[in-house]
Amino acid sequence: MDSSKQNFNPESFIRKELISFSPYTPGEQPALSTSTIKLNTNENPYPPSPKIQKAVEEVIQKGLLRKYPNYHSRTLQELIAKDYDLDPNQILVTNGSDEALRLLFQTFVGPGDVIVAPDPTYSYYPVLTEQMMVGAKYKPIPLLENLHFDFESLKKSKGKLLCFAHPNAPTGIEEPKEKLLELVQTFPGLVLSDEAYIDFTNETASLIPNTKDHPNLLVSRTFSKSFALAGLRVGYLVGSLQTISWIRKLKDSYNVGILDQVIAETSYADKEYFKEKRNLVLSERSRLKSNLESLGFWIPESSTNFLFCKPKPGVSPEELYLSLKEKNILIRYFSYGVSKDYIRITIGTKEENDILFQTIQSLL
Repeated sequence: MDSSKQNFNPESFIRKELISFSPYTPGEQPALSTSTIKLNTNENPYPPSPKIQKAVEEVIQKGLLRKYPNYHSRTLQELIAKDYDLDPNQILVTNGSDEALRLLFQTFVGPGDVIVAPDPTYSYYPVLTEQMMVGAKYKPIPLLENLHFDFESLKKSKGKLLCFAHPNAPTGIEEPKEKLLELVQTFPGLVLSDEAYIDFTNETASLIPNTKDHPNLLVSRTFSKSFALAGLRVGYLVGSLQTISWIRKLKDSYNVGILDQVIAETSYADKEYFKEKRNLVLSERSRLKSNLESLGFWIPESSTNFLFCKPKPGVSPEELYLSLKEKNILIRYFSYGVSKDYIRITIGTKEENDILFQTIQSLL
């Protein structure tokens, strides 16, 4: 080794903006082989479409893995576009919806720009704001006491970009569509409706159709939750032709692999299976909510695949989270802001939900 390089310090080359901020913190991920009941990262408790196996086998048998995938994920674009009567070029398929968010920020967020968001909402937004490393500012607007958006304050806010999860996370609450569209109309910049959980509410809730007549509106979606493909990393972003064309300039050359595309296409097309498993989640959501409320929990009405639960007075949310963890049951606890008084529980299978409920019952 060159003796002059022995004391080389890479920190002296790091951009100064990187030194002070913290990365996104995901939920705990135990080893896949463990017997842990994992109800902390809003994964689907049921397997994805059984038609996937045959589709993957065909790709392998045809020797397609040696070839590059379609640059635009065109077949998936067309499937989605047909459902919403859109031009396929209004859809940008991405490596999970997080890539869609990053590309959106990279395209539009510059020095001194303000990103507005209700608080709490998806915790990746403030992290992304810092990761742009351009001195952009994140402006959180606290929720009302009932955990709904403060629409009046949001409407008065100025910024380059407004981001919100719809339905919201971690609360699980869905805001009225007409209020959201009024906010889109009022806000002076771009608006992102992050619809990771939209499939767990009514079919007319999505703002995707409204991208046709609201040019400042973008909608992100993911295959991780309702399609049970969190391990795959496929998402997409919908917006006007002009907006998506600008964002597409920054995407990686082949950002979604051929297996990812085929699996997502197969899952998306298998609508009967999708509805069957979705309905199971909704049924279990209602049952678990009733059971926990019988123990004195306060839980707002959820439009997602999780519950935002406030334990009865005298029960510490953090201690309950830690006690469940000791018994190999993972839920999510956020130790800051409004969320510190709550725990978030992903809807599991009937068996998982029963074990969770019985364990909580024994701990109280």
